[in-house]
Amino acid sequence: MPEDKATAAASASAGNLENGQTTASSSSTPNKAKRQKTPTRRRPPHEGDVVAGGVGITGGGVVILPQHVLNELYHNYSIKQRRSGLKWFLFAAVLFNIWTICIPWEQAIPTRVVNCSMLVAYMALTALMHIGRRSEKPTLRRLHQSLQTIVPRALWFLSMLHFAAYVMLQTSFSPRDVLGWAILLNFLIYVTLPLPLIFLGLVIGFCTYFNCLSLPVGFSRPDRMISEQAAANAVLIATAALIGLLYYFMGEAKQKRAFLEAKKSLEVKMVIEEQSAEQERLLLSVLPKHVAIKMREDLGSSSSEAFKKIYMSRHENVSILYADIVGFTAISSTYSAQDLVKMLNELFARFDRLAEKYQQLRIKILGDCYYCISGAPDERPDHAVLCVHMGLSMVKAIKYVQQKANSPVDMRVGIHTGAVLAGILGQRQWQFDVYSKDVELANKMESSGKAGRVHISDKTLAFLNGEFEVEPAFGEKREELLRIAGLKTYFITKVVKPFASPCSKKIDESKSENGNHSPADSNSSSNDHNDDNENGAGDDTDATLDDEELLAQSAAGNGHNVSAVEDDEEQIKLENFKQRLKDELVTRDGHENLTKDTNIFLRFKNPQLEQAYAVYREPYSSLPLLAALLVQCIDVLYSYLVLPRSTLHFINIAAPLVPIAMLVAISIAESFSGMLPKFFVDVSKRFNDITFVRELAAIIIALTIGLSNVIDMFFFVTFVSESEFNATASLEEVPTAEHLLPESFVEQMRDAMPTERVLYPSYLSNFSVLILIAIAVIAQLTHLTKILLLLSLAALHCYFNVCIMQDLYALEDDVAHQPLISTRYCASGLLLVAALSLSFLARHMDHEDRVIFKWKTEVAEQKETANDMRQRNEALVYNVLPVHVAEHFMKNTKRSHDDLYSQSYSEVGVLFASMPNFSDFYSEETVNNQGLECLRFLNEVISDFDALLELPQFQDIIKIKTIGSTYMAASGINLQRNQRHDATITERWSHLDLLVEFALELKHALHGINEQSFNHFVLKMGINHGPITAGVIGARKPHYDIWGNTVNVASRMESTGKAGAVQVTEETCKILEQFGYTFQQRGLVVVKGKGQLMTYYLQATVLYMYLYLHLQGKSEASAAEPKAAIELHEGDAVPGPPASLDCTTELEADLKTPLLKLKVQDTSTEAAAESRLGNGTVGESQSLLE
Repeated sequence: MPEDKATAAASASAGNLENGQTTASSSSTPNKAKRQKTPTRRRPPHEGDVVAGGVGITGGGVVILPQHVLNELYHNYSIKQRRSGLKWFLFAAVLFNIWTICIPWEQAIPTRVVNCSMLVAYMALTALMHIGRRSEKPTLRRLHQSLQTIVPRALWFLSMLHFAAYVMLQTSFSPRDVLGWAILLNFLIYVTLPLPLIFLGLVIGFCTYFNCLSLPVGFSRPDRMISEQAAANAVLIATAALIGLLYYFMGEAKQKRAFLEAKKSLEVKMVIEEQSAEQERLLLSVLPKHVAIKMREDLGSSSSEAFKKIYMSRHENVSILYADIVGFTAISSTYSAQDLVKMLNELFARFDRLAEKYQQLRIKILGDCYYCISGAPDERPDHAVLCVHMGLSMVKAIKYVQQKANSPVDMRVGIHTGAVLAGILGQRQWQFDVYSKDVELANKMESSGKAGRVHISDKTLAFLNGEFEVEPAFGEKREELLRIAGLKTYFITKVVKPFASPCSKKIDESKSENGNHSPADSNSSSNDHNDDNENGAGDDTDATLDDEELLAQSAAGNGHNVSAVEDDEEQIKLENFKQRLKDELVTRDGHENLTKDTNIFLRFKNPQLEQAYAVYREPYSSLPLLAALLVQCIDVLYSYLVLPRSTLHFINIAAPLVPIAMLVAISIAESFSGMLPKFFVDVSKRFNDITFVRELAAIIIALTIGLSNVIDMFFFVTFVSESEFNATASLEEVPTAEHLLPESFVEQMRDAMPTERVLYPSYLSNFSVLILIAIAVIAQLTHLTKILLLLSLAALHCYFNVCIMQDLYALEDDVAHQPLISTRYCASGLLLVAALSLSFLARHMDHEDRVIFKWKTEVAEQKETANDMRQRNEALVYNVLPVHVAEHFMKNTKRSHDDLYSQSYSEVGVLFASMPNFSDFYSEETVNNQGLECLRFLNEVISDFDALLELPQFQDIIKIKTIGSTYMAASGINLQRNQRHDATITERWSHLDLLVEFALELKHALHGINEQSFNHFVLKMGINHGPITAGVIGARKPHYDIWGNTVNVASRMESTGKAGAVQVTEETCKILEQFGYTFQQRGLVVVKGKGQLMTYYLQATVLYMYLYLHLQGKSEASAAEPKAAIELHEGDAVPGPPASLDCTTELEADLKTPLLKLKVQDTSTEAAAESRLGNGTVGESQSLLE
């Protein structure tokens, strides 16, 4: 059975071991040691550099992105996001073009032709923007990328050309005619054109401002107030440009925050992915993929089934290989535990590479025993052939240990083919294992074999297809179990058909390409296995090398510098990291993907997401309100230049400044927390935290600046002097609103009116374009609210232009020598162009904000998903390896596969607990699903044992592994355990006391299972203490274990003990007596490799006394009373426990919960319990803690 192999571990000397001493040795061969590379030296990051994330946390290195690289990444990212606004610039330009065609309907033919040509050019640019957009052809994609750069510049140039052509082709022109479009154009170039700010600011911005200001003035007809109009135009256009720059910087800030958040989250995500990949690699090196995936899916899910989840599957036609090192026990006494572990690690690392080569699945390492299977979980017809090749290669590989130890050690290999139940048992320290009668037969095939030979059964021979020559081995005569099973056994004598390694073919091709191939090489390669001797071991040295070493030698033979290759690989890894970061940042295009998440009104279809967006606000999002305050201030300045300088006018435009300034101040105060008093900032935060309040404040501000201009227009119509309109023939028909106001108020307003003429009412309409721009950039409002405000105010202004202020516009037309179309219609048309353009732009702004918000939610979800995957993998990995061991392997990605991880501990307790009668219970009948139901029961037992380790008092006890039905645990393996040099025995070995309590808890848990399942399983346990070496062997497929004489003796204490008893050595007995335990001397027991040892059985007397004292509330006497009990035990017979306490196995006291309720049993129950103790002596009966 596999249990027998647990005793074959290496023995260790305890002379110079320190608790927690760490050793990390490399088992590489001398050739490999030469290939170790010096770690690459990295420069320290400068202040301008940005740490972009880790290749990771697991590898210890980071990727440094220089500032220029980061700036380039952001530039590409920002330009791509701003390209979506280009179509709205084009839309506004087309609307203006339509205005130039339709509004002046009596214009000259050349002018109309030019305007129509411009419209065709705009349409052509629209078509160019979509060339190759969806194409998969590289040529068209490159053309599209080039056009993305050319079209914005061409569009701006075309708009300037159109503006200049329109101005120059007019027969009669004034600086006021296209002022509204000039204002809008200077705003749009900063908001919609996807161009760098430097280019915008130094070239396009200046040129646009200069053209829009100089051309209308230069081609204007003579006017006595041309200088005042130029100044007013300069102020209004500059204000629009300032608002555009404000929004540009606000948009840049939002995009930069989104960029940095995306970069940071992607770094975290990629690091988590790398950690998950390392965890996945580590997990899949221990568990098969299908098992790991199923366990990850079930992790954290609750099950309503009566039994715990078992991951077990049956596989037919599987070849099982057991290999044991013959003579290893002899050399274990001459080497320290660390040296032996290092030797085993190097040997088993070779075995693992051979297992990869021959498609074997390594199951476990039990001391110096290695066993694997072929044909599961993936079925394959050549499983037996591969298994035999594996066995032959292992026999050859043992030559390494023979040379290393200078000792005649050898391999004994046994192979059997049959059915297995493969999976894992328990809830902690999972290890993939196989169970069945055929597995036990394979174990016996190994033990009944001979050193240096591969021993196979006739079941295996039937699958070899004549690829090997065999001879009878008569193993059935040496092993009773093989005879009972009716097996005949054979030894492999010769390989008839050599194994063709894919890697060897690759190496041969490489040699051939480099001219190093010769017929001798070919013959040597093809006859590797044909030169085997009769024992199946060949003389070809290359045959003992694995594929990895052969490839390394081939590379070295070709003159490759391995160190340089590793440096190149590391550099490639860093470049791949940066490229992936760049791709994921630059290729984000949420503008196209938002449609599936929103409706026609740009509201998220997910109500929770829409509610979160309504509450969410970007930092500094209230700053655009400054545009409204700026516009109201500009109203005072520009009107002073071109409008009547009356008291009434200045009262009308200055009065709104007070409420606007107050609302703006309280809204933006939180953005200047370092400059304003804390109280004011807190009030601002509370003000903005209420969504309804901040939206209402924004609406009030927008309506105030809009209606202020409307009221100004109203007062001009109502209170202007009649003498101002003598030139108009239809003055009598002009409606007024004087009758709506009190007569006294009307008289006061007439006295406040100026005596000079009102010259330019169109400035009021042009100024309303600036008002609409200020409303469009307010971030507190949704696009629907802004569109409603924009269209309402634009319609109101148009109404006043056409219906209310017709007399004023008639006067302006008279001054302008009667243009082809009335100025009121031209101004109203431009106002509608601006309102429609800004309405669509407002929707685009809201769309952009929602895209950024959605990115943030997606980033959070991705991080959460990646983190969840990491946590699931961590939970699985930490259930395969102890936490500190798993962290070592996941953090050291640059380690060699042959590196040894080991730690030495000088004071450790080791427990073995087995169910000796489980083998009688196990059967592969149809009624129990070919043994699956038996293993389901064993899974319940082991799971209940594992659950005890979750209790706080047992946190320092580590489960090592299970071997069949044997449970192995240890105490004192704690890296954080700091022991004082002057600590007493009870302080130093307190963990050993806990280990005994844990052993008693195992008995109690098994008793509960027995009651529920009506079974009578008992535990046979052995405990020992002393120094051990803990570590991992087979770094490719990590297997954590402990080795040393302490482990061997603890295993023998269990195997030589009695059912229901806890057997310890004399040294362990003396330590545990300090904790109040009593023992029954058993006598001398023969222990393999140690001779005869005096052993003891743990008695129940002190346990009952301990429980009794606690039941009486005398816990303070727990230190003195047990000693009295020990003395009593040494002199006289121990008095029995009180009648109210149960002395039987079924009601064993729980040391961790001594106040548990005990049932009082009657005399018949006690008699029945005594009869189950057997016919031994009274002392022996007391020692059986059943």
